Amino acid sequence: MLHDITIRASSLSSYLDCPRRWAARHITGIVVSAGFYPRSLPSSVGAVIGSGTHSAIAYDLEHKMRTGELAPFRDAEAAGIAELEERIEVEGVMFDDISQDVSSAQMQVRRLARTHREDVGVRISPIVVEERMNVRHWSGLVVSGQIDTLIEKPNRLRDVKTGKRRGANWAQYGTYSRLLRSHGKPIAAISEDFLLRVPLSKDQPRVVEVAYDIDTCETQAEQTIQRVARDVAKFRASGDRETFAANPASSLCSDRFCPAAGTSFCALWRKP
Repeated sequence: MLHDITIRASSLSSYLDCPRRWAARHITGIVVSAGFYPRSLPSSVGAVIGSGTHSAIAYDLEHKMRTGELAPFRDAEAAGIAELEERIEVEGVMFDDISQDVSSAQMQVRRLARTHREDVGVRISPIVVEERMNVRHWSGLVVSGQIDTLIEKPNRLRDVKTGKRRGANWAQYGTYSRLLRSHGKPIAAISEDFLLRVPLSKDQPRVVEVAYDIDTCETQAEQTIQRVARDVAKFRASGDRETFAANPASSLCSDRFCPAAGTSFCALWRKP
């Protein structure tokens, strides 16, 4: 019943924050088939800056994986800016008080990528960069994840995060660990490299490296995937929106961030 559904590891943290917002965003076709119509929203500027930064870092590290040296920064920077601009063109963007226009977003991609390069890129030896992996969970769901970086001796997963604050990413990283093991690349450690997005008027903070316990991450991943599988199967059978619990206490519970807000799929969203 669930064999046609692919769940991204990176979406699991948002499921824990608000299952109904997750459903409206990540299984939109199933929600529409049940007679509900989530709104289409532009991407947040934080998300597109994150994508641009990831692309610049990936360009740098892929070059190092091939040659032993980081790429010329102007080339990595160009890759990041191209990704940022493409996402804005295709998806639209919601600016905020930290990144108020395209120009500031471009500059933030440049300095976030440079900070990672100086603090992390120069000292790691990547053996995997931006590799997509899939595995079928016993529930029937296909679980998919794109691994940022795997370094050797010992095998360590390193994942880049950007934003206004650190998130809680145990389920995502536990899924990555299981994906890597299923593809013959078991890991010995998990690190998150967090880059704080701040206004251009402030100095860019350095990378904060955060260690995650593998067993804790894998336990959280399995529990979350089981909840997703149970709720998706139940919703498909019933079409009852209450299958997916809504969380009006979430910081993203508003019509600015939630595609379910203002629709028949959710009555609990907070008006501004």
